Amino acid sequence: MTAVGKAPGPDSGCGGGADPLDVLPAASESAGGAVVNEISGGVFLSPVIQGHTVILRLPPTVTPASGGLPPATPVFTGRDVQLKEIHGRLAPQGPDTPGGVGVAVTVLVGLGGVGKTELALQAAHRAVAEPGWFPGGLLFVDLFGYDDERRLSPEQALDTLLRYLAVPVQHIPVDLQGRSALYRTILKGYADQGRRVLVILDNASSTDQVRPLLPSDSDTPVLLTSRHTLTFHLGERLYDLDVLDSDDGVELIRRLLEQARPGDARAAVEPTQAARIVELCAGLPLALWVATALLTEAPSRPLANLAQALEDSHRRLERLSRRSDKAVRASFDLSYQALSPQHARLFRFLSLNPGPDLSTEAAACLLDEDLFDVQDLLDDLALAHLIGPGASYGRWRMHDLVRLFAHERGNAQAGADRPLEAASRLFDHYRLTTEAADTLLGPGYENPGRFADLAQALNWLDTEHPNLIATVQTAYHLGHADTSYHLAFALTRYLKRRRHLDDWIKVSATAAALCHLHGPEGGTALALSNYGVALAEARRFDEAVKAHGAALAIKRRLNDQRGVARTLSNIATTWHEMRRFEDAVSAYMAAARIFGELGHHRGQAHTLTNLAALLNDLRRFDQALAVLSEVADLTQEGNGHDITGLMARGAALAGKRRFDEAIEVFNRAADIHRRNADHHEEANTLNHIGNAMLQAWRVDEAIKAHTRAAELLQKTGDLHGEATARNSLGLCLRQSRRLSEAAEAHTRAAEAFHDTGDRNGEGLARTNLGMVLVALGRPDQAVDEHTRAAKLLRKTSDPNGEGIALNNLGCALRRVGEFAGALAAHDRAAELFRQTGDRKSEADVLNNVGTARREMGQFKEAIDANTAAAALYREVSDRHGEAEASTKIAEALLETGRFEEAAHASRRAAEILRKTEDRYGTAVAYGNLGVALIGLGSYREAVDACEKAVHLFRELDCSSEETTARRYLFHAAGELKKPD
Repeated sequence: MTAVGKAPGPDSGCGGGADPLDVLPAASESAGGAVVNEISGGVFLSPVIQGHTVILRLPPTVTPASGGLPPATPVFTGRDVQLKEIHGRLAPQGPDTPGGVGVAVTVLVGLGGVGKTELALQAAHRAVAEPGWFPGGLLFVDLFGYDDERRLSPEQALDTLLRYLAVPVQHIPVDLQGRSALYRTILKGYADQGRRVLVILDNASSTDQVRPLLPSDSDTPVLLTSRHTLTFHLGERLYDLDVLDSDDGVELIRRLLEQARPGDARAAVEPTQAARIVELCAGLPLALWVATALLTEAPSRPLANLAQALEDSHRRLERLSRRSDKAVRASFDLSYQALSPQHARLFRFLSLNPGPDLSTEAAACLLDEDLFDVQDLLDDLALAHLIGPGASYGRWRMHDLVRLFAHERGNAQAGADRPLEAASRLFDHYRLTTEAADTLLGPGYENPGRFADLAQALNWLDTEHPNLIATVQTAYHLGHADTSYHLAFALTRYLKRRRHLDDWIKVSATAAALCHLHGPEGGTALALSNYGVALAEARRFDEAVKAHGAALAIKRRLNDQRGVARTLSNIATTWHEMRRFEDAVSAYMAAARIFGELGHHRGQAHTLTNLAALLNDLRRFDQALAVLSEVADLTQEGNGHDITGLMARGAALAGKRRFDEAIEVFNRAADIHRRNADHHEEANTLNHIGNAMLQAWRVDEAIKAHTRAAELLQKTGDLHGEATARNSLGLCLRQSRRLSEAAEAHTRAAEAFHDTGDRNGEGLARTNLGMVLVALGRPDQAVDEHTRAAKLLRKTSDPNGEGIALNNLGCALRRVGEFAGALAAHDRAAELFRQTGDRKSEADVLNNVGTARREMGQFKEAIDANTAAAALYREVSDRHGEAEASTKIAEALLETGRFEEAAHASRRAAEILRKTEDRYGTAVAYGNLGVALIGLGSYREAVDACEKAVHLFRELDCSSEETTARRYLFHAAGELKKPD
């Protein structure tokens, strides 16, 4: 039984940069015929595939882990004792070194700006420079623990760390436990192979944030910085850093000035003033760095002048005398006072951005000035260390304390700055640019000119995604509820395509809440509908129906009949996903009737097309085609609904096994998408073409279609769509007996579904993988995959998918001889299909029960099960399924020597399968017929049947089956030559 995703349709090592696994089968056996498995070097995270001969060749060198360690300053003082101790703690520990049990964690704690990060960087750079200490490299991540907007969750931090360890993104688990386990396994593997890695976790706020990031082995040391004293009871060493004393502070000023301009002796000339600056900065290294920067920018400025400026701030420092951040604020204020009015205004405005960073373009909108002029201002602010570069050129970020300071200064200058106007310009920039990008995501778009193409639009949306979500959540607090509302809708297609489902649900809920508070009711209903669609996409169906129901009540209260029809259609779509088919049919019919009464042919056609898709799922293909004929009368050639209608028509024709017609219809739809340069929808259509070709046994063409679909979806950045294509590709490769490739395709699909949060798709991909594993002769592993798939599908409230996985599990258990477990799995699957009303799938289960019973030697029970399956297939007008059941009945009859009945069943099967264009099934039926006729002594007829089987198997390149049929052909022909 085949499971497909919504569009019908490895073992790994680790080492940065190079593919760590290169598995090549040898051409022949070793001497004496022994099986050779040669594996050397490397870090392996799961069992390595065993085979006749497996040689694992690793690259001669593996790139060390690279975590982007920031540079350490060449000027460092005041921490010599701690630095020496930490250096010793990072040294490799010998086998006789005491205290080798536990995680080697060093925790640097203290107030903000005290130099924790700098000490960690100094220690890290010196340790990494030691030969042989850290051949595996290092990992550095800033956890932003004290910034509510940028704080990394453990999941996010592990994602970054695993990427630094060169784990492909599609292999990174989606859940915290999975990521932590993989991260620890890799680090331990590196350590066991003699490639220790140094881990630096900067700016942590809590033990909960850090604990999943700690390695499990004692050979991988960790340097951790935090403003809080964090304890883990793992034998960690705490260093509580204090401010610099006067001598060390003066020495820091002296070295900084000398390093910036060799020969700058101001600290030596004015030692008292230097000491006074240290005192006014409270010995805080960060404050001393900022203060000294003011001196380096003005090489003729006396230290006394700077000290006097700090004295002028004394009143403010005293007000903050009980605050640990007093020195930081004083230093920031000094740097701020040195700014020109234009620089200062931009600095204040930067804190208005709701997200973690912003672009130069966004900053220009805040200031309402020329882009390049603002870029110069930003460069100046960066030189003054008030902002820093973001993840890419043209993006900027602020230290969390600097942001707070800028916000305070902005509040103080609110009257003159008019910050609400600046925020409005920023919010308009985000909304209007998002709307322009969204236009390119729609069908048959006209490019408004903001972006060159779809790829550029998606890149902008990906980059600004955190800012856009934050804007929806915060703009209304500043009096811009309309921005939050419209931006939420503009993000819908993007969030759906990238499967940011949590964000989609969040922003649509915000839009609905805002409309409820501020009106109008019509907007509330629209927002609730969008919220319901988002919930349904996340398979939270009951909540989705509730949201749509609330929208429907509003539309009815407003007597908005068009809105009522649209909402009924949304409810029907949700019920369709829930497999409440009859309810969905009624809702679609009601919506279509209302659209018709209103003369809204476009809405009526769209609804009827959705109804046809539902009828296809119910296997009521003739009804679906009749509905689509009605749609054709309502629409005009070439509009968007025509494409949707073509897809539904193709699916109906494929369901009737009129594959050539179906493929022709799908190709018409694909041509329209190509003309529109809509590669995303072209790829989805190619998936339908591939599925139809597979059923028509045009396997090579099907493989090409799905491969092309996966390539297109990869180019458009749709990882989820690519997973669907690869899942379907795997089915084709399995049919073509390219089993290793099929396993890889399903594995990649399952991992991509997992990465995009689609547990349902993952479950379907894993049960398909299980079928490949059975074909590879690995039924035990197949049992594990099917079991895992069934659990995933149960969790996603998909009883039909769970039934598919359980039915496949029964087949795998049968292969390992666990017949009782197999029958139990089949029984549970049949029960689920009865609950969902899926009679066709219930018949599939009964067919597999018949196979199990036959292999158990229970031939009567086998025939009964296959006969019941045939009756169900007839009930749902599935002639092809009925023929497959007849084939299985014939096989059981042959086992019991009931050749006459077997011949009758085989003839019936061959006749139906020939009409439904199933050449493989027809060949099997003719082969069974030949065997039955040999048993009856009808050798001439047997020769004719076997010749047909041989011919068909040869056409299909099924060499094993052809050989078997040819053997029976020779036997029958030999009997004919014997004298009477």
